[in-house]
Amino acid sequence: MFKNINKNAFKIDSFLKKYFRKQAYSDLVMPMKYGTLHGGKKIRSTIILNVANIFNLNFNKVVNICGAVECIHSYSLIHDDLPCMDNDNLRRGKPATHIKFGESTAILAGNSLLTLAFEIIIEKNFNINRNAKLLLLKKLAECAGHTGIAGGQYLDLNYEKRKTNASKIMLMQKKKTGKLFEYCCLAPAIISGKSKKIQNDMANIGREIGFLFQIADDLLDVKGSKRKVGKPVNKDRKKGKSTLINLLGYKKTLQFALKRKKMIIKKLKKYGKKSNNLIETIDFILDRSY
Repeated sequence: MFKNINKNAFKIDSFLKKYFRKQAYSDLVMPMKYGTLHGGKKIRSTIILNVANIFNLNFNKVVNICGAVECIHSYSLIHDDLPCMDNDNLRRGKPATHIKFGESTAILAGNSLLTLAFEIIIEKNFNINRNAKLLLLKKLAECAGHTGIAGGQYLDLNYEKRKTNASKIMLMQKKKTGKLFEYCCLAPAIISGKSKKIQNDMANIGREIGFLFQIADDLLDVKGSKRKVGKPVNKDRKKGKSTLINLLGYKKTLQFALKRKKMIIKKLKKYGKKSNNLIETIDFILDRSY
């Protein structure tokens, strides 16, 4: 599984490098590349490719989606690390973008990655159905904005050092992390022209995978090592973050995560053997040490 993830990450990095080379010169390109390339698992891209396999889509039919999603994800990380947000100095085993280039440059680089994601999808060489492309743009906007990542980050910051119940924590994490994973599973279903029922099913599965990923991240914050994770650990407790671990404890949260994983896999098995790669990725998400 590790080899597949690394192989996929290399492919998407190669695509993004080529795309950056096509951009008009700007002093922001370097910090944009710094925040996007050479690090990170590109796990969202692997999920897109796994779902594409379920619907018999080849790499070229979804590579632009992978590139766009990684730009959105990297933009969110650059902004997450800012002093006015989570104030983290390390990301993917190297200095955070604002440490390397300065705070104002990091903000502008993040903003530029956000807009670049939409440019990658609207690219004329991304040859898919026009209506599908418009829907992909709309859904990506929903994932990135106040109903998704930005809204989830707002709640994450707003809940710090406050008593928060499980339902609020779950909603916050499904916005902050789950919405982009939802898009990763939904987009291939849209491109392949599947029914609304299947699209909704894949969106729900993606949202749950994203929630599981966030729980795994929270578990790593407690038990992981800074060297392997590539960012500070034990920071959630210090900052008073609202997590299921703070509410339920480590052991019960792990049990909760295992039940969610089992539920997701059960839903995927109805898609037959072609879902095996995605199931392996889900196993990796919860078992990973980085």
